[in-house]
Amino acid sequence: MAGCPFCRSQDVIKKGKRQKKYEVVQLYLCRHCHRRFTPLIHKHRTYPLKIIQEALTLYNRFYSLEETAKLIYGSYGVQVSFQTINNWLKDFRDYLPILKLRSKIINLYDKRRIFIESRLLHGQVYDFKCHFAKLDFILKKYPEYRNFNNLGQFLDHVPAACPHELFRKNAKKQSRSSRNKNLFNIDQVKIFSKFDNLAIRNARFALQAVAKNKLRHEILQEFMLINDSVTVAVEVPVFLEPQDILYYQRLPGFNIPISLADGETITGHIDFLQVRNGMIHILDYKPGAKKEKPIEQLTLYALALSRLTDLRLYHFKCAWFDDKNYYEFYPLHVVYKKRKIVTKPFSK
Repeated sequence: MAGCPFCRSQDVIKKGKRQKKYEVVQLYLCRHCHRRFTPLIHKHRTYPLKIIQEALTLYNRFYSLEETAKLIYGSYGVQVSFQTINNWLKDFRDYLPILKLRSKIINLYDKRRIFIESRLLHGQVYDFKCHFAKLDFILKKYPEYRNFNNLGQFLDHVPAACPHELFRKNAKKQSRSSRNKNLFNIDQVKIFSKFDNLAIRNARFALQAVAKNKLRHEILQEFMLINDSVTVAVEVPVFLEPQDILYYQRLPGFNIPISLADGETITGHIDFLQVRNGMIHILDYKPGAKKEKPIEQLTLYALALSRLTDLRLYHFKCAWFDDKNYYEFYPLHVVYKKRKIVTKPFSK
């Protein structure tokens, strides 16, 4: 919820429901101005938001309008005209930056190579997905990303080259990166906050249609990967081994207070991987992001991906977000500490 549409207050509560043609819509009451409302996204809409979102995503998975309409009918038994889907694409274009690239991707790439998708059985089930065509297009079109080719090669080889046994073993030992806390001195790390960007707006839009909380990650990942122009992969498996830790500890100025015995690893899965503004962004969706501070977890992800792609940590940025807040920092500032230069007084 973005708050009350009349007075912008965030003090809103659920208050009743309204029956529409295809769905029941939640009503809200603002305790500041005492007005009831439905989320703006539902106003003047005949079809449930879930159907609208799925149609947008299917179209941007490179199905035609006709194929999209057939798939919607097959899934929901609801007839939707081609023109209605086309209207949705126009109405919700602010959430669909990929539309600017869609025709170029269709012309340049074989449909079989647009997406790389693999189900990873790593104790839990993780659905790794990579929008390979989007990433390849970005890397080739924009000069500032041409040094990131190793990222494309790494993601391309995840299904075949991922050491799955490391993740399964760590799932049993509970040695995931999300459980590593209080490793680094983060007192001086600058955290930059944003209260309106595309990630926040996407979360606000996509999650309105989610009925079960456990599906939030899955639905938001699919929506952002397919519909925005910068998310290139989700559920990316990464790991750190003893030799990786030793590598960082030998770099001048790096402080990595981690000790791994032979055979030990730190593993994790990156929620969202983006390429934008000349950098690689590692994002984690955290419900209630304002109360979270997963700096250690995200820094470990960055350290691992830096090693796996042989790209400098300088090129990485990390963030966590929800539908209201977005917080970002530079992982390099977590592990690299500038040495103070002590100047001696001049003596003759």
